[in-house]
Amino acid sequence: MEQEKPVVTIYTDGAAEPNPGPGGYGVVLLFGKHRKELSCGFELTTNNRMELLAVIAGLEALTKPCSVTVYSDSKYVVDSVENGSVFEWRSKNWFRTKSERAKNSDLWERFIAAYESHAVTLKWVPGHSGIAENERCDELAVAAAKSLQRFPDIGYQPNQESKVTHTQPGEPCRKCGTELIRQTAKEKRRKPGEWYYEWYLYCAGCKATYTVESAKRQCESSMLTMFDDD
Repeated sequence: MEQEKPVVTIYTDGAAEPNPGPGGYGVVLLFGKHRKELSCGFELTTNNRMELLAVIAGLEALTKPCSVTVYSDSKYVVDSVENGSVFEWRSKNWFRTKSERAKNSDLWERFIAAYESHAVTLKWVPGHSGIAENERCDELAVAAAKSLQRFPDIGYQPNQESKVTHTQPGEPCRKCGTELIRQTAKEKRRKPGEWYYEWYLYCAGCKATYTVESAKRQCESSMLTMFDDD
């Protein structure tokens, strides 16, 4: 008789502020009375990569085949798996079309390897909706993104990620659909020639931030300028 697999629950979240920018992920694993938290920060990455890497980190932390339920507030991750897109991309050697490559294929390959080692159910949950473990993952992800101990995201290729995901207030957030609002950036002393963003778009629903190319400025002299990160 085949032994039943351990039942594990995993909550995940990712963050990048601005997006792209410093990022991090947070994971909470639950198994019976056992609990484990994971997090890590990266110098330059995207929100989608951190959301995906959070799920990967949770699954890779399991030392034996398990029956796993993963809760994520990323439609990018959940929908790509549930509608079969990621498996189709793999079958086409990571091309979405004849000329367009799938983004984040390095992480999707890791995901599939971990995913196929377990019996996994992915479930989407709305971000910042009072789900305690999801909120904890967000805290871990944001703290990791702001940590002084961040690592390079080796697989991130900026030319494969759009730096301008939104252009104006009122557009729906790519992550949760909430209308974006314009936020004035914080102030920080900048050096001559340094680039910064005078304002950015903010989602009150999931707290995602998006930089906008038209808000990009360059310091002409040493001055106190607007800043879009803590």
